[in-house]
Amino acid sequence: MSTITDKGQDFALQQLEERKKINKDRKRINNAELHAGSPMYYYCRVCGEVIILPETHTCPAPTHCVECDALIVAGWMST
Repeated sequence: MSTITDKGQDFALQQLEERKKINKDRKRINNAELHAGSPMYYYCRVCGEVIILPETHTCPAPTHCVECDALIVAGWMST
């Protein structure tokens, strides 16, 4: 799977700002209010993008979305 970092640093950072704008006012889902068996919703600490995992996931919830994680790995952003 490719990420937007494949298109270059300027494009990837521009897309980061777009994600921040889009997610800034997005209503967040409270997992405690969901029915049993519902997916769990987590949010990227950088851009606010939603990360959805099954309720039965056993790994720790990610703190960054795939795109922000790629920016970190590329060294274009720090945590």
